[in-house]
Amino acid sequence: MRLIESAYYSDAAVTVYMKIKALGMRNEACTAGLATLASYLGLSISTVQRGLAELRSPAPDGVIELPDSRRRTLRGGTGTTARRKVRAMWPNERFIWLPVVASEQLRPRLLRAYAVISFAVVQNMPLTERELAGYLRHHSGPKAGQPITTEAAGRIIDELAESSWITVDRRAGARGRHLFSILVEETTPSSALDDLSGPDLHDRSLAYEEDLRIDRLENEPTPWSSAVGEPPVEEPAPGPVETPRPVADSRDHALRADGQTPSPSPIRNSGGKPPYRGPQLTFSPRLHTVLEPVRFLLAGVGTYVQRRIGQEISRQLDHGTEIPRLQARLNHRLARTLLSDIRDPGRWLLGVALPRWGCADPDCEAGVLWSTGVECRACREVIAERAAHRRCTPPPTTLSSPTRPAAGARLRVVECCPECERPHHRGNSGLCAECRPRPALITPVPGPPAEIGIGCRGREGTCGRPAPRGMCWRCRAEERAHLPKDADARVPAGTS
Repeated sequence: MRLIESAYYSDAAVTVYMKIKALGMRNEACTAGLATLASYLGLSISTVQRGLAELRSPAPDGVIELPDSRRRTLRGGTGTTARRKVRAMWPNERFIWLPVVASEQLRPRLLRAYAVISFAVVQNMPLTERELAGYLRHHSGPKAGQPITTEAAGRIIDELAESSWITVDRRAGARGRHLFSILVEETTPSSALDDLSGPDLHDRSLAYEEDLRIDRLENEPTPWSSAVGEPPVEEPAPGPVETPRPVADSRDHALRADGQTPSPSPIRNSGGKPPYRGPQLTFSPRLHTVLEPVRFLLAGVGTYVQRRIGQEISRQLDHGTEIPRLQARLNHRLARTLLSDIRDPGRWLLGVALPRWGCADPDCEAGVLWSTGVECRACREVIAERAAHRRCTPPPTTLSSPTRPAAGARLRVVECCPECERPHHRGNSGLCAECRPRPALITPVPGPPAEIGIGCRGREGTCGRPAPRGMCWRCRAEERAHLPKDADARVPAGTS
């Protein structure tokens, strides 16, 4: 009754405790998994998890109702369900015996009320609706910890009476109280253990039909012999067939309180990879809100990576990151990335979209303070230091532009005409075709190789062609074209 009367434990914790205590009567204790317990009790897996968390944690008085909850691993490394067992009761502790099937057919609030009414009936104590409402409390919302109203307790009594778990005589007790009675299932007496096969039934045994499916040689059919000279035909050996494992040897099912037999599970092939039997992946509402901008990318992500993404988002939310900030970060990273460049959505979400970029300040978001929208001072100083370091470090030698080559940059040696300084094609040297004498009997004298590094000064310094001697042949031709016709005939003053 400590679990029933304590306001610390929720109604779901009482239901889970009752089922685990019933299954823990076996030698191997309770080995049912979360999904199995949820299917037995008609609850969700998350509700069963919350109930187990309350039972494993110490109550305000320091008592732990489920102290033994350990994981198990087989010799091959395969993990199995946890082994759970409730604490032993104290000698002077009050208790009440309840049928285990009540935890499966009654919802948690009705089960708690049924336990209180059963204890009052067994102890022959009068019980009012107000006293019953004091044991049923709100566990969420603004009224958490407060008892329910008397009208709500009356509706719970009516619901229990309609389900035939109790009978109520209205105002039949002392001072107008209700009289409750509990329906006790009548048990059929069985025969004694030393009565052999059973009670006498026309002086015969209970077995009235012979079973030939036993391993005796005389019951096997005699094979037909083949004809003389005919080779015997042998049937091919059947392949390995997956036969269901007997329920008695099954270790992954828990016993049912209503006597139903769980379905046998097939034997898995030891060579293949065992299927995933863990809890299904579920996201909380806040994770759904954060992942709204990139929800279409989760279709191609596996369960393991989705769990990693959920853990990363939960870690950042627990450290104080707000949901709008994570949404803005995902929108910004997705807007700056082409969808065709996202080859692995899970890797992109974990490595690019979710991590925070910035300095050690938690409020810094890629160089901008999230709370104020002002540029981060620490990031600005780091960027300035890096820029100054780049200016002090000499840049590596790179190819300059072909239109305006940098002075002193030695690119390649180009052979030019020694007369007009017109560059030759690759492989040619000496005088060009225009400067070469017509008799073509004189061997041309090769000129010094010119370098592209010196640019032409013509066209007000915008030409940039290779010109080792100041101006290229095109600019000299243009300059001569702008001179007067008698410029060559003029003689400077002071000359004879």
